[in-house]
Amino acid sequence: MGAQTKLPVLIAGAGIGGLSAAIALARRGKSVHVLEAESEFAEVGAGLQIGPNGYHILSAWGLAEKFDAISARPRTLVIRDGRSSRCLASMPLGDEIARRHDAPYSTTERRRLYALLLETAREMSGVTITSSFRVASIANFGTPVKVTSTDGRNIEGSALVCADGARSRLRTQMFGGAPSPSGKVAWRATAKLSDVPALTDEHSVGLWMAPNAHLVLYVCGPAGPVNAVAVVDEAAASKRGNASGTGGDGSATTPDFTDWPTAAQNILSCFAGWIKWPLLHRPPLDSWSKDAVTLLGDAAHPPLPFLASGAVMAIEDAEVLAAELDYSPDNLAAAFQRYEGRRVRRTNQIVAASARMGEIYHMDGFMRMSRNAVLAFMPDSMLLRRYDWLYGFRVTE
Repeated sequence: MGAQTKLPVLIAGAGIGGLSAAIALARRGKSVHVLEAESEFAEVGAGLQIGPNGYHILSAWGLAEKFDAISARPRTLVIRDGRSSRCLASMPLGDEIARRHDAPYSTTERRRLYALLLETAREMSGVTITSSFRVASIANFGTPVKVTSTDGRNIEGSALVCADGARSRLRTQMFGGAPSPSGKVAWRATAKLSDVPALTDEHSVGLWMAPNAHLVLYVCGPAGPVNAVAVVDEAAASKRGNASGTGGDGSATTPDFTDWPTAAQNILSCFAGWIKWPLLHRPPLDSWSKDAVTLLGDAAHPPLPFLASGAVMAIEDAEVLAAELDYSPDNLAAAFQRYEGRRVRRTNQIVAASARMGEIYHMDGFMRMSRNAVLAFMPDSMLLRRYDWLYGFRVTE
């Protein structure tokens, strides 16, 4: 490929996925140019959960100590019935999951992890990050890849990694289709730990399940804040009259959980500034690449958030992609094919399992009673083992 191989790998999007790809590639000596659409670098969202599978990669990148300083390690996942507040199960996290998978289960704020990745990428040799460059189109899919911004600028690279999120324009250009509503909406809010006295256990992730709705609560870092996510089926929300607010503008009122137990309502009343987000769905792809262009993270496989694995999937993608490009730097199309081969089945499995968990959380009637009975009689250690396929996965040795 001659001089073309000296061109940088272009990455469209400086979110968690794009920055992770930049770090993973730069660690292997690759020149990288990250193109961020926005003028300022910021990550939207609140809490974030990082399982042992993601922690192993952060550790391999030399970021374990810095990540530990911005994260908490919950001891348990406490699952409750959202109608009675009865504890159905308590899945061990903490020391037990760390022993089982040689790494901890952590919670943090999305903005803190984003800041850590951005700082790391900026300090690495070979990484260039440009803001206010929104990639509008791909003019050439082979090396050199050529992209054009919305304001008419052109940049060439040896390859292009599209990490422009669940609403990816570049995925649409490559494969067609657009994200559609999933039928579920989420309200998100955070509060200082001191402002949530009703939270009786700051060392647990709390999951409350009820017909057509569920609630997740956890502390995001060593001293907070507390993250709350209330998810409802959109049709049920409309019937109940609690579909107020608009996506992402902070104007949503507190979600209507008035028929929930007092304990849950007391916790919810501690939060303000709820933001309503529609949860989107995109059908899975069998292939993510065209020649020297590929997708990564939510652009390739946007999951519903019910396994809390979206960010970790992007981090896994980044490490696998970098390893494959390092293995065959002169045959990018082949490298991308191997990347897909290692990632498509796993990510599709997580996307499908995430959607299924949303159905399980929202069960009603006989199905709800059966679910509760299974959880109540299942040993806690067995519940943890059911997630070995997710948390025990390794992309690094």
